[in-house]
Amino acid sequence: MTFRYHEETKHRPHRYARSAGFLDWPNEPHPFRLYEGAERFSLPLISKDPSAGYIDLYERGRNAFKPFSFENISKLLELSLGLSAWKSQGEASWALRMNPSSGNLHPTEAHLILPPLVETGGNAGVYHYNPYLHALERRVVLDAEIWSEIRQHFGVDGFFAGLSSIYWRESWKYGERAFRYCNHDVGHALTCLSFAGNLMGWKVTHLDSLSDRDIETLLGFRKTSWHKFERENPELILFIHPGSETFSPPGPNQRIIDLFEPLDFVGIPNRLSNDHKDWRIIDEVSEATEKSSTAHVPFKFRDYPFFANKTLSDQAAAVIRARRSATAFDAMTSMSKNNLFEILDRTIPRQNCAPFDIQPDEPVIHLFIFVHRIDGLDPGLHVLVRNEADIEELRKCCHEEFAWKEVAGAPEQLRFFLLKKGDYQSTAANAGCYQEIASDGVISVAMIAKFRNKIEQHPSDYRRLHWEAGMIGQVLYLEAEAHGMRGTGMGCFFDDVTHDIIGLSDNTFQDIYHFSIGKPVEDRRLSILPPYHHIAM
Repeated sequence: MTFRYHEETKHRPHRYARSAGFLDWPNEPHPFRLYEGAERFSLPLISKDPSAGYIDLYERGRNAFKPFSFENISKLLELSLGLSAWKSQGEASWALRMNPSSGNLHPTEAHLILPPLVETGGNAGVYHYNPYLHALERRVVLDAEIWSEIRQHFGVDGFFAGLSSIYWRESWKYGERAFRYCNHDVGHALTCLSFAGNLMGWKVTHLDSLSDRDIETLLGFRKTSWHKFERENPELILFIHPGSETFSPPGPNQRIIDLFEPLDFVGIPNRLSNDHKDWRIIDEVSEATEKSSTAHVPFKFRDYPFFANKTLSDQAAAVIRARRSATAFDAMTSMSKNNLFEILDRTIPRQNCAPFDIQPDEPVIHLFIFVHRIDGLDPGLHVLVRNEADIEELRKCCHEEFAWKEVAGAPEQLRFFLLKKGDYQSTAANAGCYQEIASDGVISVAMIAKFRNKIEQHPSDYRRLHWEAGMIGQVLYLEAEAHGMRGTGMGCFFDDVTHDIIGLSDNTFQDIYHFSIGKPVEDRRLSILPPYHHIAM
């Protein structure tokens, strides 16, 4: 089913993936999920951003540990999943968030399992995060026995964050392809949480051995009355713990899960739309990619030094808050070769380094890069191989004519190759659904995943491939901002057109996500308002 879904939801020049074909504005999903009837706890907004520098987002040990307090948990949420601004034009206004989302539709929801805190009455509990009000909605109080069992099982202090997806949010606009975009957005959110956590001296670890059913039990989804087509689908649970301590996640504890089973969760999820279109294939692929209680084999990341081209003086929080998705590039501005090396270097997984140490398994996404305007680098098609073990298999699958010439001056950890010189601007635009944003920037990227073998072994890895691509996308978003540029994720691309450009003839590797970086052209018709102007009174 997973392979069929991927094939049927490919965009093609003569036929795009199935969607409604128009925007049903009366049924546009409400932009925020809330749980009606749940007790609400307002979180304090940050009065002064952390002073950490930009590189402190990545490197472990550079940020002092902050206690797991109500205020510090609030900082984590604000800098990862909170609002970044409001835009308005005429009478219309809409919120932007720290974490990117396809079409700004935000299918990703966050839930937390928190220890006893004075501000919440001294009890542990399960909460939903409401980014509109920057507040926690308590769904259930946990008694002392349950939290004691949790603390004993994990052996270190910390708390938990769970992510879920509401497919309807994306399928309202994007139809059958929405399942892909929801999983991209999970990847964006994972990186946001990992970076913001690192600023607090915390590490975010994916509890990979939990099944989707376990997650539903722990977050109360099986006790929730969902509106049809608007349920939250479990994605993963993260453990957030001190970054300075050695920690290996334990396996699932059935006793703990059993203790959550009889709990009565409160709060009714708000209705997002009055009417819906049933995209049955999304439910089918969701069932086909359901995760069981298994864990991936841990991957041994290498401990590479960072390539430092120049000192990035911006504060980390300022870059996080400034992230936007470009809508147009100026088609003139270029970037230095060393700046590009620095940006690409941040996408390489490293030992004890955010964000990719959040996941336990091997990297499977490689970056095919259309170089348009990089000073000191030949225009043409290049590739960054992010897992050295895949080089030979990737070469065999690509066009025989490709040169595979190592790019001079690239740091050792960048397995960066020139495949073919030439002007690829129109080629990149054609592959990107004829969007000029793919040709007018300094580079355009196609993220190609090791596909068939991964899905055959673990169908749930179809979701993880998109998570990894979304994680890379968020790194590129922030790197673009830090280097005076802007990025934009592109979910619309012609899958097989891209494969033809590269030479891929089967599904050993597949196109997963596109991304472009360039100098943005600002839309001066828009007004910008502070993120929480509606509650900061």
